[in-house]
Amino acid sequence: MRHIVIGAAAAAVLLVLTGCSSSSGPSEQDKRYAAAVAAADPKFFGGFPVDKLASTLGSEGRDLCDRLKKGSYEDAVAYAKLGYDSTASAALVAAAVSVYCPDQKSKLTAG
Repeated sequence: MRHIVIGAAAAAVLLVLTGCSSSSGPSEQDKRYAAAVAAADPKFFGGFPVDKLASTLGSEGRDLCDRLKKGSYEDAVAYAKLGYDSTASAALVAAAVSVYCPDQKSKLTAG
């Protein structure tokens, strides 16, 4: 029984290490989104390295595009406001449109 537990623990450690070492970081598209966010609101987002900001934002841009596709600019900004102020929320939405869903650009001018 002890060998099974030790073997299972070793396998778990190997999986964790393999998962960590194969992580390639944010995609180029996610980095472009982070750079666009930082440019749109440099006061709030400008102090972060692009890779770190991209990792922190995660799927935020894609989520905001999904909100835009299903609703309005106001819906997307309201969703972003769950974690950010008005200026940062507007920057997140505008950057998302420029990188992930340029087909939603008309909603920016409507909003």
